[in-house]
Amino acid sequence: MRRIGFILFTLAVMTTLVKLGLWQMSRAQEKEALNIALERRSEQVYYSLASLPADPRWYGLTLHGKFEHSKAVLLDNQLYRGRPGYHLLYPFVVNDGWFLVNLGWIAAPQYREQLPVLPEHHGELKIAGIIAKPSQLIELSADSLDSDWPLRVQNLHIDELSTNMDLPLQPWILQIDPDSPVALQQTWTPVVMGPQKHYAYALQWFLLAVAVSGLAFWWLKPSSTHHQE
Repeated sequence: MRRIGFILFTLAVMTTLVKLGLWQMSRAQEKEALNIALERRSEQVYYSLASLPADPRWYGLTLHGKFEHSKAVLLDNQLYRGRPGYHLLYPFVVNDGWFLVNLGWIAAPQYREQLPVLPEHHGELKIAGIIAKPSQLIELSADSLDSDWPLRVQNLHIDELSTNMDLPLQPWILQIDPDSPVALQQTWTPVVMGPQKHYAYALQWFLLAVAVSGLAFWWLKPSSTHHQE
């Protein structure tokens, strides 16, 4: 019974390791597909919200409009070279709608209760960038949105922000072109982990599965020989 239990346990562990390896392989393939989509879509630029396809992610967008500085959003927990800070987002209005523009990283003051001095850009401006889905990070606690501006949030929940701002925001954000004169320090990357790392993790899981099977064979072989004797 002990031997059967060991075999069943080994098979369960190996199955889990192989599944983890296959999952990492699928994640790598997803990242490769995302990289291809990013490369292809970012080369195509739209010049109005009405012309955007049903899935506008990763397409370029260039529009003229104005920022609404009174309703700034600070996306918390953004590090740059080891220094804490925020991503600054302003609502931007064009003829046919509103959307959030991520201007980039801004350093946090020394004390948590302080907020950074935010840059403002008045008048009609030309904005260009890449359309992206709002990033979702692990939340330490749920955001409590109130009427104090700027809002400091851990995640960009567009529906909640739209309600709080009383603005019909688009369900995506525009990551501003790094070359824009109003862009701050750019730390945003569309792919946090490239496919190569996923393939490396998959290899590790598969090698662990091989190691477990080898150890199990080594353990069972002496036991079998002893039983025959």
